[in-house]
Amino acid sequence: MSNKGHVYLRINKNYVATVRDLNSLASYLEKVGDIDDGFGEIVEVSNVSELFLDKLHRIINRFKAIQNKKSIGNHLQVFRNQGERWAEVVATSKNGFLVEYEMPNGTTALNVIKSLRRPNEYKTITYKKAFASWEFGLQLQDAQLINNPQIH
Repeated sequence: MSNKGHVYLRINKNYVATVRDLNSLASYLEKVGDIDDGFGEIVEVSNVSELFLDKLHRIINRFKAIQNKKSIGNHLQVFRNQGERWAEVVATSKNGFLVEYEMPNGTTALNVIKSLRRPNEYKTITYKKAFASWEFGLQLQDAQLINNPQIH
């Protein structure tokens, strides 16, 4: 779908693309390997239709989900309860990452983060809610969790 206007779309922390044609964008995203978790930010919109934006958001969501899934198993450090903790990405969605971390006494917790570059901006989530969520539940069935509750 071609358009006379444009959208500036962040591809990664170093590159913002000008999108005028959605077919070209999809083709480009299938080939590019340098998408990071900053991908999908719309920096500017100029003279495009609602239909164009709707289709653009669908493309962004599809590629965000694909890109985020590649992060499962990644380790990162998070600052929780007055200390640095090692965490692991255990599930993903187009909206973010579910990480599990362990406290020194052996208890574990889950957090939802939007960006791996900003892991200390998070929301807590219980294991029960995570397993029940449409966003992470199916992936957690096969996840290698530290605290593997039998919630089914």
